[in-house]
Amino acid sequence: MKRSFSFLRSMAVAAVVAAGIFSGSTAAVAAFTDGDQAAPRFSAASLDAPAAANVTMSCTSGNRATVTVNSFSSVANANYHEVRLFDRSGSLQFTGDLSQPSGRTYAFNRGNIGTWTYEIRGYYKVPGTSNMWTGKALQGSLVC
Repeated sequence: MKRSFSFLRSMAVAAVVAAGIFSGSTAAVAAFTDGDQAAPRFSAASLDAPAAANVTMSCTSGNRATVTVNSFSSVANANYHEVRLFDRSGSLQFTGDLSQPSGRTYAFNRGNIGTWTYEIRGYYKVPGTSNMWTGKALQGSLVC
């Protein structure tokens, strides 16, 4: 009888614990709806290549050559334009800011003459950051 009393007591304790577990926790169910829509705070723009450019290479006596960007078409959405000049081996020789007169002309020793290439592209420099969007390049070649 002592054994059955112990068994019954264990069963009673288990029943009380189970009842506490099942009755103590209830699932929370909630539904939220809202009809407001916010306008996005971002946008994206594509920066195309400039449509055209007039870039010349002139050779002068005295073993000098000069590359000049006479004109180029601005890129929509760009706030900065740049020219890069590559020598006949494909090495970058000059990067110029096309908003500055000094960025439009590059003079060099004629010993490096051959077919040079140029790239002109627009950029969007994000104000107040070092971030920049890079546009597609207009490419061309120059021969002296």
